Amino acid sequence: MKDRGTVRFEDIALEAGRRARERYTAVADDFTSAGGESTWTMSFQRDDWDVRVVTDTRLTCDETDFFVDATLDAYEAGRRVFSRTWNEKVPRDLL
Repeated sequence: MKDRGTVRFEDIALEAGRRARERYTAVADDFTSAGGESTWTMSFQRDDWDVRVVTDTRLTCDETDFFVDATLDAYEAGRRVFSRTWNEKVPRDLL
């Protein structure tokens, strides 16, 4: 897990933070077992302005396709103001 904590930029009175968690898996010679998951959080705060973005992404596969499932959530003052989800299938094309 990467955790860069919070950095303060005194000249502009801005605090910026980031946190990342990534995990990858595979089983020996089973090419359909490969997968990855990541969660990233970015935050910015100054005075009464407080925003945060959280992304969750998961990649899996089977014999013919890759599957990407992802969400993005944006928060302002702790309240979710935007959310989007993706569920995509991408042909392996000989991979």
